Formats: sequence, C-alpha cells, structure tokens
Amino acid sequence: MHRWKVKPQVKCYLISVLMAALLLAGCATGPADKQAQSNAADRVMAAYDVADLLDQAAPAVSQSLNKNLPEEIGASERERLRAAIVEAYDPQQLQDDVQQRLRENADNSGKSSALVSAAQALETPLAARMIGLEAKTGETGFAANFREFIDQPASAERKQRLRQIDLLANDMQIIELQASFNVTLLEAMIRARNAASPDEYHVPEQRVDQMVGETRSNIHGQLEKRVPLMLLYVYRDVSDSELQAYAQLQGRPELAWTNEALKKAIISALDSASERVIDNYNKAS
Repeated sequence: MHRWKVKPQVKCYLISVLMAALLLAGCATGPADKQAQSNAADRVMAAYDVADLLDQAAPAVSQSLNKNLPEEIGASERERLRAAIVEAYDPQQLQDDVQQRLRENADNSGKSSALVSAAQALETPLAARMIGLEAKTGETGFAANFREFIDQPASAERKQRLRQIDLLANDMQIIELQASFNVTLLEAMIRARNAASPDEYHVPEQRVDQMVGETRSNIHGQLEKRVPLMLLYVYRDVSDSELQAYAQLQGRPELAWTNEALKKAIISALDSASERVIDNYNKAS
C-alpha cells in the first residue's frame, strides 16, 4: 500500500517552560490574581511562539492531501478540499482554542498559579536567551552548520552534555509534541482523503489506526535520535553551569504540569480542527 505521510516539520519546536531569575533566587510565588490567571496562557504561548507552529498545520495537511489523492479527483474538488482545510485550521481559531483549553485546564486542575509562574519565567532574560537559541533551528543554513558540528569528534565533555540534554529533552516533552503534531496531521489527511475519494480508494478504519501507530513509532524513533543532537548544537555556547541550572529547573512540578498541559492543548485543538475539515467539505458539497 502507498505510504502516505505528512512530512515532519523541520523546525524543532521546544515546548520547554524555563524557570529563571525569580525562582533561582528562591522567591516564592503567591496566589495568582484574576488578571494574571486570565492572560498567563496567552503569555506562555507568545513566549514560545506557538502561533508559528499552528501556522504550519493547514499547509502541511493540504499539500500532503493533494499529493495523495487519487488521480480521478479533479481540480475543482481539490480546491474544495483545500478551502475546507484552510478554514478548519484557521491560525487565529487554533490559537484561541489552545489558549482556552490551557486556561480551562489550569482552572479545573487548580494550577492557575503554576501557569502564572511559567509565564513570568518565560519573560526573564534566561528564558528569552534559551528560546532564542532554540528558534535558530529554523534559520537558513542551520542544517549544513549542524551537520558540520555533529561530524566533529565527540569529546568526553560533549558526551556528558549530550547525556544531560537527552534527559532535558525528555523533561521538556519535545519529542512527544513533535511526534503527536505530525501524527495528528497525518490522520487528518487520511480521513479527508477518505471523505473525498470513491469507495474503492477508502482506507479501512483498522488500517488507519495501524498506519497512525506505525508512523508515530517511526517518527518518535527518529526524533529520539535527532532532537538531543540538535539541542547539543543550539546550546553549544551555553555554559555548563547555565545548562545544569536549566535542566534542574525543568524538573519542577509546575514546569512538568505546564509542559504537559500545553502539549495536550495543542494536540486537542488540532484534533478538533481535523473534524472540522470533513464538516466544511461536506457543507460545500
């Protein structure tokens, strides 16, 4: 059977809540006030530039679907599908959905103070620096420079840093987010293909589940190898003491909760958007 897929995103989206100056100084965080609670989710998303990640959803699904549709599907039908996808994955609607889910999760879980602490930390100089380094994975020339760096002989110090970064990547749930992001878009593409294709081209539900599971395992394995090396490269000028402090902060309970909650909010918003694709397409029929 043809191997349909959504190409994994090149940029490494690091869902990593960085605690810095206030927490390093041992300052306690008091109860979050209502105003702080209401905008903490927005601030966290802005700090991570989650909008940039969500902007990629519609083009990824649309381009992959267009390549995998049966040849019998004509230009007008393909345009209907594209329009349905663009509407379903409207970037502003996705952002609003993620924000609402993150806020509601914090409220319902009694974690509003943790979310406020995360937002405050993300706006500190240390957080800004680390996130800025992570964002460089999307720059022109990154791939070539990265390969040159990785091809260098691995010293004992580099191996030690890589082990630390491997644990750090796990705490930040980078791999889980990237794998879920790509698999969610893959499943959306397959279901949209089924909706637009004649019966003989339909992928059975059991096969869809199998393909999704196999793809998740494959992407997860690839990311487990790639992400720590990418972080090793982007953090190459970060001192050992800063990296150690950063890694320790990722183990804080409030960070663990925010990492998990943001990941869930993003994937849930994308799941809802995938359902809207079929609804939009059927309405346009």
